[in-house]
Amino acid sequence: MVAHARKNNAWPLYVAFVVEILFLFYKKGEFGFVVSPILLITAGLFLAVWPYFMQRKNPNAFLVLNQEHNQLSKQHITWVFALLATITLLMGIWIKSLMLQYPINIKHSDIIPFIEEVYLKRFALAEPIYAEVDGYGYGKGHPGYMPFHWMFFVISYFLNIDHRWIPFAGFIIATAIYTYVLCCNFASFKQVILLMCLPLFVLFTIYFENGSDAMHTIEILVLAYYLLLGVSLFSRHIWAQALALSMPILSRYALVFWLPVHFLNMLPKQTKRFFLLGFTLLGIVLLILLPFLMQTPDMFNNFNSAYAKAALGEWNGQDWQQPGDKPFQLFRGLGLASWYYEFYTGTLIEKIEAIKQHLFYVSVLGMLVLLIVYRFVKDIIPSNLYSLLALKISLTLFYAFMIIPYNYLNWLPMMISVVILSRVSEGFWVQTK
Repeated sequence: MVAHARKNNAWPLYVAFVVEILFLFYKKGEFGFVVSPILLITAGLFLAVWPYFMQRKNPNAFLVLNQEHNQLSKQHITWVFALLATITLLMGIWIKSLMLQYPINIKHSDIIPFIEEVYLKRFALAEPIYAEVDGYGYGKGHPGYMPFHWMFFVISYFLNIDHRWIPFAGFIIATAIYTYVLCCNFASFKQVILLMCLPLFVLFTIYFENGSDAMHTIEILVLAYYLLLGVSLFSRHIWAQALALSMPILSRYALVFWLPVHFLNMLPKQTKRFFLLGFTLLGIVLLILLPFLMQTPDMFNNFNSAYAKAALGEWNGQDWQQPGDKPFQLFRGLGLASWYYEFYTGTLIEKIEAIKQHLFYVSVLGMLVLLIVYRFVKDIIPSNLYSLLALKISLTLFYAFMIIPYNYLNWLPMMISVVILSRVSEGFWVQTK
C-alpha cells in the first residue's frame, strides 16, 4: 500500500551535508589539524544517525523502492534528462580545459601513468597483468590495483583518447541511473531537479576546488561505483545489486567491513535473497578475478607493498618541504593520521603501525556494533535503508583512520551522503508496512 508523502525534519541533514562540503573542500583544515577532522567526521556520522530519529518521530517517512512506473510525467522526465545532458555538455567543455591546464604528470601522481604503462599495455599485448613489476620507486612486486580500478580504461586506450574522460563518463552514467530512480519515485519535478543536482554539485566542487587532484587521479570513477551501490541497495533486482556491489569490491577494500552488516541483516526474513545475492556476487567476482589468478596464482602476494612504501614516504614529508616541516599530506585537516604523527610516542614506523592497527580495530568494532544495533532498530528502520546508513558510518570511520589521508580519497563518502539525502527528503512516496 502506498501512502502519501509526509513532511519530515530533513533540513539538519542538508546542514550536515554543507558542513561536509565546507570542511572537505572550501574550509579544509581552517580550524587546524585537531578540530577540522572532528567536524568532518561528526558531520558524516550525523548524516547516518539522524534518519533514525526522523523515523521514530514520523514513521514511514522513508522510501522503500516499490514503484514500477514513473511518478513524473513523460514531459517532466524529458526536461530532467535534457537538463542533465546540458550540464554534462557544459562540464565536458570545462573539463577539457582542465585537461589542458593539468597535463598528466608522473611527478604529481603516478596513478594514470602506472595504469597505462603496466595494466593497459600488458592487456593489449596479452601479457599476464599481475606479473611482478619493478620501478616507479616501489621496488619489485605485483601491481596492486584491483581489476575495476583499471579495466574501463581499456576503452580510452584503444580509442586513443584521454584516460580522464573515463571517470567523468562513468560518473555521468551513474548520475543518469540515479536520476532515473528519482523519476520513478518522486512526483515532484522540483524535488527531482534538486536531488539530481546533488551529485553534480559534488562533482563540480571537486573539479573547481581540487582540479589538479581530479586530473591526476581516477577517484571520480570510484565515486561513480559508490553512487551506483547506494542506489542499488533499494533495488529488487538481484543482478543489479550484485553488479553494483562488485564494482567497489573489485576496485578498493574500503567496504569490506560493511559487507557482513549488509548480508547478515537480511537474515532471517530475507534468506532467499541472502543466498541469491551472495552467490550472484561471488559469481561476478570470480568471473573477473579467475582469469588473472590463472595467469598469476600469487598475484595477491605483497599486493599492497607499494602502498606501504608510499606511506613511509608521505610520513617523511614531501621533497619540496623544508626540514622540520610537518608532512604535507598528513596535516591538511583530513583524517586522524596527523594526531598519530604529533601525539603518538614512537618511531615513524611504530606510529604508522599504530594507526594501521587502530584502523582495523575500529572497523571491526564498528561492524560488530552495527550488527548489534540493527537488532534493536529493525522494526523502525528498513533493512535496505539501514545498510545505506551503516555504509556511511563504516566509510566515515575507515577514512578517518587512513594511513595517508590523501585529499581525493576523502571524496568518496560524499556519494553516500547524496544517496541518503535522496532517501530522506520531503516529498518521497513511501510504502507502509
